[in-house]
Amino acid sequence: MSKNLKHIRLVIFGLIALTLFSFYIISRIISPQFLDGKKEIAISKGENLLEIASNLEAAGIIKSKLSFIISALYRGSHSALKAGQYVFDPGLNLRQILARIEKGEALFGYNDVVVTIPEGLTLDGIAERLEKSGFSDASNIKKIKASSLTETFDWLKYAPSKHDTLEGFLFPDTYRFSKDANAQEIAIKMLNRFDTKTKEVRNTSGKKFYDILRMASILEEEVIPSDMPIASGVLWKRLNIGMPLQVDATLVYDLGRPIKRSDIDTLNSLYNTYKNKTLPPTPISNPGLASLNAAMYPEESSYLYYLSKSSDKTTVFSATFEDHNLAKTKYLSR
Repeated sequence: MSKNLKHIRLVIFGLIALTLFSFYIISRIISPQFLDGKKEIAISKGENLLEIASNLEAAGIIKSKLSFIISALYRGSHSALKAGQYVFDPGLNLRQILARIEKGEALFGYNDVVVTIPEGLTLDGIAERLEKSGFSDASNIKKIKASSLTETFDWLKYAPSKHDTLEGFLFPDTYRFSKDANAQEIAIKMLNRFDTKTKEVRNTSGKKFYDILRMASILEEEVIPSDMPIASGVLWKRLNIGMPLQVDATLVYDLGRPIKRSDIDTLNSLYNTYKNKTLPPTPISNPGLASLNAAMYPEESSYLYYLSKSSDKTTVFSATFEDHNLAKTKYLSR
């Protein structure tokens, strides 16, 4: 066989191999990359093309990092991929995924801050958590008057004029805020979340919504979620029969510290639910859906008393004062 014939064969084999490889790459580019639910990934500042491709492949967002790299090089976008937190829907092909990263169509950018507000934080607690997350204007969230936002959120009109704050209305959840967001912008985002999440509670409640909000804030502080419906029934029953709620958490809220037994007699305040036979004048925390639902749908029982065990915070319910005192002796550390 002549050298020229060998050379021709090598060229042909090379062309065939290149064609097959091209078809393979094209099929990887145009085919759906995954079909099993949304996937999320963070692309950090300074990551190079190989790092981005490897991370995407490891996360199951793309099938082949080689195909991603070749496509990015071909499009000339390899040095212009943008950092951010991305969420990709199932069924996207590689070209669509790459285009999203080229355009920086991230769920949120690296100028944003993620903050989780847990159930039961007070307005002061929320401000403190926001300050720790870097929001210098956070303390001003305590100064925003509920009455100033009633045109946008009509349910804020239930906040009493004497206590014109957003206490109870800032919904606990995970938020993404621009790092430059001020207190007003943060509050409005949280109020929008409250509006969405509590729509059913506000629309279906036979009791006044602000009463439910206040009761939910107490449940949030008093008992674990699984015991909230029964505790709700106990507390609503006390109100209905003219018995004081006798809730320590309302005094703690007013005093800003753990209570002493003497506070029960000396604190002259509407938050002293040992002396007053009503709900506190405002929510004492910002409750989540579990406590709101428990406040709206109390579970009836024969109980009239409860306490939380010192050991594991589970709730012990009692029907009589005598049984309640026995439970105190048995379950409360001295």
